[in-house]
Amino acid sequence: MVKMAGRKLWNDQDVVTAVSLLKGADSSLAEMNDPSLLAIRRAINEDIGNLAALSKIDNDGTILQLNQLANQVDNLRLSGFERDGSPMDKNDEAISGSLSDWKQNLSKSWKSFMDDFITIRRRDSTAIPLLAPNQDIYLRENIRSRLLIASQAVPRHQTEIYQQSLEAVSTWVRAYFDTTDPNTTAFLDSINELEKQPITLAMPTELKASLC
Repeated sequence: MVKMAGRKLWNDQDVVTAVSLLKGADSSLAEMNDPSLLAIRRAINEDIGNLAALSKIDNDGTILQLNQLANQVDNLRLSGFERDGSPMDKNDEAISGSLSDWKQNLSKSWKSFMDDFITIRRRDSTAIPLLAPNQDIYLRENIRSRLLIASQAVPRHQTEIYQQSLEAVSTWVRAYFDTTDPNTTAFLDSINELEKQPITLAMPTELKASLC
């Protein structure tokens, strides 16, 4: 049972099962009522105490949070494009009501659209890459894909992949979405908290019971 506990510990990082196996081993030895086994029982109980002292990691909770964030991606509001506040009908290029002036009116309407419809604003000195029409669909899918990769890395204890995926999500959200919007702020706060969340434990390199 001690060897099985070691395999569960180092291969799966399954502390709960490892402790259960060690307790089972101790119970079996106790039933033998053999004083010569006190040393190994003492080592087993020391191992149980050491494992119980390890910080608990809620990997299931982490995966659940990542899945919830993936469902919230469509609620994020794009940034970088804002109406400049001037109505399109309040421009200096008055449009004629005459049908004979259709070419001139079309030119004026296009100029009004380009001048007044959108203004690109920068919140900092870094240029924000612009998205083509409908390209935000692919951006949101990429964000969801990164969150999925992060959630898959959790049970595999792949810390580097987990961190890189969350960093990519944070970078994309800050670059393309409105960071003043409450939904975006809450989303980024959750990402920051998840980045601090460890997905691996500092396991002991050996079990004392295995040395007896």
